[in-house]
Amino acid sequence: MTEKRPDDESTPEKATSSAPKDAGKEEAAAAGAPESSEEEAAKPLAGKIDDVEESSTEDDDYDESIEAAVEAIAYHPVFEVIEELEPAKQTATGRKEKKKVSAGAALRTFFLSRGFSRGLGVVGESLITLGVVVMLFLGWQLWVNDVIIYNESTAVAEENAEKWTTSKTPEPTSSEAAPPDYGPAPVMDKAANAAVFGNIYIPRFGNDFIKVAAEGVGAQETLNRGYFGRYPNSQLPGEPGNVAFAVHRSGYGNPFRQAPKLQVGDVIVLQTPNGYYEYRVRNTEYVVPTQVEVVNAVPGGSNAAVPGQSVLTITTCNPELGNAERLIVYAVMVGWQPADAGPPQEIASMVKA
Repeated sequence: MTEKRPDDESTPEKATSSAPKDAGKEEAAAAGAPESSEEEAAKPLAGKIDDVEESSTEDDDYDESIEAAVEAIAYHPVFEVIEELEPAKQTATGRKEKKKVSAGAALRTFFLSRGFSRGLGVVGESLITLGVVVMLFLGWQLWVNDVIIYNESTAVAEENAEKWTTSKTPEPTSSEAAPPDYGPAPVMDKAANAAVFGNIYIPRFGNDFIKVAAEGVGAQETLNRGYFGRYPNSQLPGEPGNVAFAVHRSGYGNPFRQAPKLQVGDVIVLQTPNGYYEYRVRNTEYVVPTQVEVVNAVPGGSNAAVPGQSVLTITTCNPELGNAERLIVYAVMVGWQPADAGPPQEIASMVKA
């Protein structure tokens, strides 16, 4: 006996229900009568259902292709993904379980997203704006600000010179004539912090080199104004020991940019209300910033002054646009003359009386 397949089976209900319908259709067709409105409405609906099924199939294919592309990107060597995919498993519904997407794929998807692109554009524009601001600041700091500070400090120095110079420029004397002896140099009174007490002249740097000397080495109060700042613990002009100054080499008016040009024997004159303290360059050296002993009473040695020995020390940064080292200039005092005697011959043309 042949078994019937489940697909071939028909229930009595189906048989009885389908026969009248088929008969009714045949009669209507024979009579040329139009089909019912229900059947007419069913046709487009059936077509739509077919379209939806086809669309669903296409969407499934599209989703699978997207998944395949994402997986390919996720496991590209550039992401160095070491995670291995588990084999696809069969679920209870008969559909294959979707493979897990690795961190690499998630990152790649994020990087390619529209939101990330917009965010990256905003970050890029912000960085460009920041770069422009930094360049403007550097331009101000290196050029415009330098000019302003140079002019301001020069004006202060010239005003000091006019105020402290009480005598006309002395007449030149012959080299055979002995220089006048004005006795021991007076010790200058200590000035208040940041107070201006003198001018510094260095002919080697040109006839227009005149800088302000002030008390203390504070950045805002003295150094950043283009001044030479005296180390508070160093000796005073006229005292045995070491009168030490700090100064910027570049920036803030570039007060000591020409320091490497100094040669042994060059003149450095410190003008104060008392008169003129004259020094001659002895030598220069380069040290690390921690070698603070260069401002001791005996530079590089004891902090006890040697009677009758007075030196001047100037410290500045090295290299010119850095501060890895310190360039030190040492000079020894060779004489002095009072304000009413006029400026020394070496700086006579530089003093703005």
